[in-house]
Amino acid sequence: MPLCLIRHTRVAASGLCYGRLDVPLATSFAAEAQAVREALAVQFPDGLPPVWCSPSLRCRRLADALNVPYRTDARLMELNFGLWEGRTWEELDSPEARHWGDNWQTAAPPDGESLPELLERLRAFLAELGETDAILLTHAGPIRALHHLLLGEPLEAAFRRPVGHGELLCL
Repeated sequence: MPLCLIRHTRVAASGLCYGRLDVPLATSFAAEAQAVREALAVQFPDGLPPVWCSPSLRCRRLADALNVPYRTDARLMELNFGLWEGRTWEELDSPEARHWGDNWQTAAPPDGESLPELLERLRAFLAELGETDAILLTHAGPIRALHHLLLGEPLEAAFRRPVGHGELLCL
């Protein structure tokens, strides 16, 4: 199943903890969206496979800018950081946050989601997707998790993987 992953474009939220929070896009959005359109035209000269999109505004804005039909699925959303959403990382420097950082493979932010929960919702999405070719417009967390799930990459390596904004990765 050829599966291509695209991370949303840059946001204007430096130093902010955001997963589910809708944050504004950077002023570079138009140029970044154009670069994604060009990369897709090269990768899929005969037309795009079905496009699936996280319902986050930053992903839907990119899908709209690509001018292609798409379906949204909440299972493609970024990790839910719960009570930490919208706070600065500096503000979150606490024993609780350090515990999460030290135990990121199992722990969850307060009222948030754990990595095993993210992996489970992505497994369910992939099971429904089946062997269909697809493009997924999503976030860095799910992209890294999909590298683990689909390629068997160890979690430590997958979550150290750089994922550029607007980057097209085909698995």
